[in-house]
Amino acid sequence: MKRIAFTALLPLLFACSSFQSSYEAELEAIAAASKAFSQAYVAGNLEQQMSFYTQDAVIMPGNREMIRGKEKVTDYWRLPASVRVLEHSATPVQIEFSGNLAKDYGYYQGKSVRNNTDTISFRGQYLIIWRKEADGQWRMSADMWSPLN
Repeated sequence: MKRIAFTALLPLLFACSSFQSSYEAELEAIAAASKAFSQAYVAGNLEQQMSFYTQDAVIMPGNREMIRGKEKVTDYWRLPASVRVLEHSATPVQIEFSGNLAKDYGYYQGKSVRNNTDTISFRGQYLIIWRKEADGQWRMSADMWSPLN
């Protein structure tokens, strides 16, 4: 009888194991996308940076009106020649999944320099809704942040 019960539970054990590895793979994919976004931002590679947003993306910068659509989001992130980002990183507190969406919230920090003289440190909190698109890539559908400085 014990053998029959164990045999019946075996598929469930494999399903749980498969679910856990899939969950971890999705977490890693979002972490990699977030890190690559920051690297593109620091490198000044606007095209690469924008590849992490959906076409219908919405951003909500602290103390500003929301910006909708990838073209306008791109305009927002386009930096003047006098500004260079030296560091940027995001540290998630929690990431939750629901189908092809993920809620990611945590803290960000970085440094930028203006006119090659004024270095500014910044930090804040963020909330990102990631969407897994048809090509299998996680992209930011909604991106909201507010400074804590």
